[in-house]
Amino acid sequence: MRREVYLLCFGPGRELLTVRPRPGAVRALPSVRRRERETYEEAARGLMGRGAMRAGDTVARIGPVPAWAPDGRREARLVTCHASTLFPFAGGIWEPWETALAGLRHPGGSELGAFVEGYLGGWIPGGWITLGP
Repeated sequence: MRREVYLLCFGPGRELLTVRPRPGAVRALPSVRRRERETYEEAARGLMGRGAMRAGDTVARIGPVPAWAPDGRREARLVTCHASTLFPFAGGIWEPWETALAGLRHPGGSELGAFVEGYLGGWIPGGWITLGP
């Protein structure tokens, strides 16, 4: 099973960090594939180590979802994090979260917008939440 970690990294003005992995590609959340024997937390810390980020208090579990991968099932975690400044990130751009979610390729399905709004609004408590595909 393929296991991935995606960052929902918010800037000081609630900007969301997105990346374009290659020219012309659709915007996506910063992500990394979890290595064998690595925890999701370790994979997320590795991604957050690339910038001035601190972990948020909510993690969304997604999957397993067979439709994500033609070769098998995938499972993912959306890890919230925060940056005190809009630092440069390779291939990344900061934009208002509402704008960023439109046209964003992500594993959170139709529930991602409500999750982000609830997280930023404070009505989704810290801890774990499960999102559908």
